[in-house]
Amino acid sequence: MGTMIKEIFLIYSCLTAKADTDLKATARVVQSEQQTMGDSLQSTVTMKIVRNQTDRSLKFKIWQWHREKALIKVLEPKKDQDTGSLRLAINLWQFLPNVNRVVRIPPSMMLQSWMGSDFTNDDLVKTSSLSKDYTHEIEGKDTLRGENVVKVICKPKPDAPVVWGKVRLWLREKDNVPLRQDFYSEHDELLKVMDGSEIKTVGSHTLPTTLVMTVPKKDGQSTTMHFDNLVFDQKINDSVFSQENLRKAVSAGADK
Repeated sequence: MGTMIKEIFLIYSCLTAKADTDLKATARVVQSEQQTMGDSLQSTVTMKIVRNQTDRSLKFKIWQWHREKALIKVLEPKKDQDTGSLRLAINLWQFLPNVNRVVRIPPSMMLQSWMGSDFTNDDLVKTSSLSKDYTHEIEGKDTLRGENVVKVICKPKPDAPVVWGKVRLWLREKDNVPLRQDFYSEHDELLKVMDGSEIKTVGSHTLPTTLVMTVPKKDGQSTTMHFDNLVFDQKINDSVFSQENLRKAVSAGADK
């Protein structure tokens, strides 16, 4: 009887220790997302898309309110100017100025490339959330580009609206700034890698201001996003997140 009690206590202790570790992992992921998004985010973004020997650049502005709303308006180049994306909850629309149409993007296309880049619609408008849609487990500690990091494995919760089989986060140990994210298929195949650099502090938020997305199977292909004029936690008028504003030309003040 005494042996059985010891075994039960040992199992309980192991389960309790794992639960405590998982809670710490979740806390790190929550702080990481808070660092990079806050209650709201506004920024001007420069994107460079590289395809072997060719590249092209975009400049756009982004507005995000929690994970409920997002608006993107392309500023440059001229041929893409005023192209936009609007998300309200799980609904996503795209405005195509060359045909003057607003097109609804179905949920099945959230992982489609945004403007021909290596970032998806979901990457840009943040429908899914690592802190809410995944469970978390600390994999261990390591160093990355001279920084001490904690590696966290994120696995999708049952019925979560995500497609990644898992995501490995490389969080800076001292403040949970995300330095790298590895995206895997359901068959544990590494599909994409996102590296963060040029870390800056804006108010209470410390985050990488440059993100580089690469696809391991496609040499010579990458997309770089650089964030400027970052503003966090500022109230954004509800009228910004509307189809009327989505259609509005940048020159007419689509952010008003």
